[in-house]
Amino acid sequence: MTHSRPSLSPAHAPAGAGAGRHRPLPGAPVVLDGVGHDFPGPPVGNDYFERLPGLAVDDAWIRRRTGVSARHWVPEDQYPVDAAERAARRALDDAGLPPGDVDLIVGTSATARPRVNPTAPGNNYMDIALPVQRRLGARRAACLDVTGVACAGFLSASATARGLLGTLPSARTALVVCAENPRPILNFSYRNAVLFGGGAAAGLWRRAEDARDGMHALALHSDASHYDAFDIDEEDKMVMHGKVVGDLAPSLLHTVTAEALDGAGLRLGDADWIIPHQGNINLIRDTAALLGLPEDRTLLNIGRRGNTSSVSVPGCLSEHVADGTVRRGDRVLSMAIGRGFSTAAMVFSYGTPRALPGAASGVRNGAAA
Repeated sequence: MTHSRPSLSPAHAPAGAGAGRHRPLPGAPVVLDGVGHDFPGPPVGNDYFERLPGLAVDDAWIRRRTGVSARHWVPEDQYPVDAAERAARRALDDAGLPPGDVDLIVGTSATARPRVNPTAPGNNYMDIALPVQRRLGARRAACLDVTGVACAGFLSASATARGLLGTLPSARTALVVCAENPRPILNFSYRNAVLFGGGAAAGLWRRAEDARDGMHALALHSDASHYDAFDIDEEDKMVMHGKVVGDLAPSLLHTVTAEALDGAGLRLGDADWIIPHQGNINLIRDTAALLGLPEDRTLLNIGRRGNTSSVSVPGCLSEHVADGTVRRGDRVLSMAIGRGFSTAAMVFSYGTPRALPGAASGVRNGAAA
């Protein structure tokens, strides 16, 4: 399947110095064994916003400023946990793992709020992991949520999952679940409301029994000097200072991505696919220009999904796995920026990894066999 998408047209500048030696991550090696996604309800086209009084936008303006032509919102008779359950079950099916064999569930959401935007019916709380555990019947899974990192949620939660898989003696599998429902917290008198979409995505990490690590490198950073770029107003609506994000995000993403590539001992060309945070098309283009991202290997879904916050990276990955673009063994570079600012970048493989470039016989991803 081929998806139409906005053009990146980056200047192909080098991402950094040449590849060095891979520095393996500490802890238990892991593999991303399954992914799944769910974008509920019918697509909401840009004509929805054209009809809103006082917003003064049209389809051409929205596409030019954001790259978005459609997005999904959780239907009013559903909750984020409904989409999260469907995405989680697809990830488990992809991994061939029954829910009863899940040892850990790590949830994350940028849009859930107590009372005004809860994640599950009959409860006004805002967590993801516990209601997903109940829905799946994953009774032996320990549950927790990673919050406060917004769009960097999947990469941060995956880092947390890896750490716990290396700490809990009996844990072998970790399900990371992201779910977003922005509509109840959007202020439709602001034009940035056109940007955001909802849905869910999940990834199943398992300990790699053969020591071949599928999480090749990881970089996480935070800069709280820009803590106020995101806020919640007195009516529980989201506030985002878009100019601050647009001015700072590309350079921050460049820094964290270069660090991850250096840790993996890789050049940009060693990644089969690149998945940038699907923030808006101009942010993606600016980041692509700084990093020199090759357009033919950069995967997007922002045009038909919008900015889905924590769902952005795993949702884009899962869609391209489902359509056959990304295959098992493929190496992926991803980067995201969220509230704070919190930035994250990861080099990982989908499925059992191939040997990294330059790895000698008898050496697995830079560590002695």
